[in-house]
Amino acid sequence: MQTIIKIEGMMCGHCKAAVEKALGAIDGVTAVADLENKQAVINHAENVSIDTLKKAIIDAGYEVKD
Repeated sequence: MQTIIKIEGMMCGHCKAAVEKALGAIDGVTAVADLENKQAVINHAENVSIDTLKKAIIDAGYEVKD
């Protein structure tokens, strides 16, 4: 599955890497964060919930926009 989540607070390459690392720590998840569009494109297994993805972003210190 692919999910796109809007993220506030990413400002630099370190932020991008932090979001990708937080999401990538979840089994079955790969992600590419996009600073310009303020979002992450996330590929994940069907058993990984959107709430789990959002929690990883929030726990990394960023804000999820719906």
